[in-house]
Order: sequence, then C-alpha cells, then structure tokens
Amino acid sequence: MSVTRRITFLFLAMLSIAILPWIGSWIHFNFNFPPDFFGYPPLKPEPKAPFNLVVFVFIAIGFAAVALLYIYPKLFGFKKVEVPVQPNIPKVKLPLWFWIGLFFWGSAIVLLWTKATEPIWYLHWSDLPLFWGFVLMIDGWVFVRTGGKSLISKVPQEVLGIGVASVSGWMIFEFLNFFVDDLWYYPAGDIISREQFLLYAILISSGLLPLSFEWYSLFTSYPKFSKRFSQGWKLTFSSKFKTVLLIVSLIGSFAGGLFPDQLFFTLWATPPIILAVTLDKIGVWTPFKPIGKGNWSPILLFALTYLLQGVCLECQNYFSATQVGELFTEAPAYWKYSLPYVNKFHIFEMPILGYSGYLTFSIYVWLWWIGFATLLGIPSKFFKEEPFTD
Repeated sequence: MSVTRRITFLFLAMLSIAILPWIGSWIHFNFNFPPDFFGYPPLKPEPKAPFNLVVFVFIAIGFAAVALLYIYPKLFGFKKVEVPVQPNIPKVKLPLWFWIGLFFWGSAIVLLWTKATEPIWYLHWSDLPLFWGFVLMIDGWVFVRTGGKSLISKVPQEVLGIGVASVSGWMIFEFLNFFVDDLWYYPAGDIISREQFLLYAILISSGLLPLSFEWYSLFTSYPKFSKRFSQGWKLTFSSKFKTVLLIVSLIGSFAGGLFPDQLFFTLWATPPIILAVTLDKIGVWTPFKPIGKGNWSPILLFALTYLLQGVCLECQNYFSATQVGELFTEAPAYWKYSLPYVNKFHIFEMPILGYSGYLTFSIYVWLWWIGFATLLGIPSKFFKEEPFTD
C-alpha cells in the first residue's frame, strides 16, 4: 500500500468517527435536525430512557469482570512475572515545573472549592490551570521516580504535540455528544457567551490527552506494576476477522446516531476499535500489537489512566459547585450527566457505571495520538511497546 493510500485510508477512518453518527442522527430526525440542535454548550439534559435494572446489572457484571482482571490476573491465565532487581536510581529534587503546576492547579482548586467570585477572569478559565497544572505535577513526580527522566525533561515537543492532538481528539467527542442527546451538559455554560465557551473548550481540551500519557509514564516507573500483565495469553486475529470488526464498528457508529438511547455506548466503544483496526491494516504499530506475544501490559495499564484521571476530574468538578439548593459555580465548564438506563448510584456527578467509559476512552487517547502523528509524519516515543527504553 502506498503512503498516499495509507494516509487517505486513515484520514477517512478518523473522519468516519464524526460523520457516521451525524448521518444516523439526521435520519433519526427525519432529515431535519431540531432548532438549535447544535447549540453549544448544551445547558440542560434531553429526556432519556428511564433506569433499567437488567441493563444496569449486565453492564455491572462486565465492569466487575474487568476489575477482577486487574486485581487477580492469575484467574485470567496471567503468569507471575519475576522482576529483576533494578539499579539504584539517582536522587533528584522535584523540578521547577512541578511547583509551577502545583501553584496553578492549587490556586484554581482553592478558588473554585471555596466558591470565590474573584478574580472572575481566572475562575472563568479555571480548567486551563487545572488540566495543565496537573500535567506538570504528574510529570514532576515521574521525574523524581526515574532519576530525572520524564516527558517534559526529555521530549517536551511531544507533550506539546499531544496537546495539539488533544484539541481535535476531545472536541470530536463534544460533537458526538449532540447525537446521543447530550449525555453530558453544562448547566452553568451560559455565564459566558457561546463564542467564548467554544474558544474556552478548544483551549482547555489541549490538556486532556497529555494527562493520560503522564499517568502512563508514572505507572511504568513502578517495575512490578509495569510488568504485571506481560505474560498472558497470546491473542491474534485474522485479517478477515479485523475487517468484519471494522465494518461492525462503522455500522455501530452510524447506528448510535440512529438509536441514541439504545446504543449510547457506541460513543465510547466504536472510535477506539475503528482506529485500532485501521492503523493495524495500514501497518502502523498500536498498543494491541504486543497482545500477540502475550504482553497485555501496555493496553491494560493505559486503560487505567483515564479511569484514575476521571475520578480526579469528577472530584474537581463536583466540589467546584454548590451541591445543596440552587446551583452556583463560576466554572463555565462545570458538567453533569444524563445517561439512559444506568443513571443511578452516582460517585460525584458520574453514575458509577459511567466510569467504565473511561477505560475505553483511555485506549482511544493513545490511538488518536498515533493516528494524528501518523497523518502529520510526527515521530513519537509512543509508537512502540516500551516508550521509555531509550
């Protein structure tokens, strides 16, 4: 396959993630979207299917099985890995950028959680210091754990590149949210103008994907944890199976817009599958590749990144607004959820089973960066099984 064909194939696959649900939703609304359907940000929830115990239990069983895999991998055929004694790691102090990140993240947290009203400009842009401040803090932690090696200290240009990719990587989800009747919405989004909110969303989204890579860097700094899933079953799929999987995912993406309540989960399930199969077919490495050798560590560790970060974000978000009486917050991007069938038993604003979506979103994050970097010819440390071996 020529380079042009490979890039075209990948571009169309990435584009399909946004276009197919749009077509499905257009048909759902009889080829005529309701007025202000694309109004951004969504300020209130759309009606959803009521809580369904059968659906809840079905998803809960799957989520519990995944949790069991992480806690007791031997039950799933993983062998215990003997990790050799690691050489002494030089002791280094927390770098300057850790303290800069702590200042920005901490100041935003204090102002939001105390329900301050000034400085209003800082409060209205608070997610920018929250997200990037946390990136700097985790990177500083990695720097200490590895004796002076971290993404910012070694490849700061890649952190910036991931930040650029993060804008399109997240904003496509804001677009997809229209077609599943606004699974999340921003009840305080009108404290600033729509135009300002859009600019705000674009800028703050630059910090979302880098958080995942920083957590992964931290996870891999713990040798026992980084190798925990490296000796499992070897799993490979035929080219025919991958083609069928890609077709099913493309159809599922389209059907998600056609049946927004019944297939709302396709918002999280189909994008990583479409990206993974497409990248594999054009010969680009993905974190699924090591599974063929029995090494599940890259994909399973990375899947945890946004589950952990998601809990942090949900906590930050929840306490940035009053939770008794009338809503008050100076954070325009304060969010709430409205999920069909499973909208019960919240941890912060998120229904407990909603956290399962963070697992697939984590994988999407890595794949989106690989796809983005491949399209633009950007070299990356994350195009291989062990990004930090050199």
